[in-house]
Amino acid sequence: MMISPETYISDFMTADYHDLMKERDRLIRYIRKYEKSECAGDRSGDEWNVNPSPDVRYQCHLEYLAKICSLMHKRYNAEYVWGDKKLSEPVQKPEVVRFPC
Repeated sequence: MMISPETYISDFMTADYHDLMKERDRLIRYIRKYEKSECAGDRSGDEWNVNPSPDVRYQCHLEYLAKICSLMHKRYNAEYVWGDKKLSEPVQKPEVVRFPC
């Protein structure tokens, strides 16, 4: 079962820009892989026996990509155009404090 584009994008609302770039690239890889096999007429894989079928997943991934790109556009504008961030700067991840048991 695929989730709605709205539910999908809600998981990324707090993600940093670099994580959004990774997700965009993951979606594009899936889309390209599907298009390559579809253009070749190859429907021999086991994934065609699973619901939702690859063509349904493909359509969902296109919608997800649109949502990710829209969020990236807004985030980039806010943080990098009008903000003081730069893509060349390393991402500052919060440190995880681990206590010995």
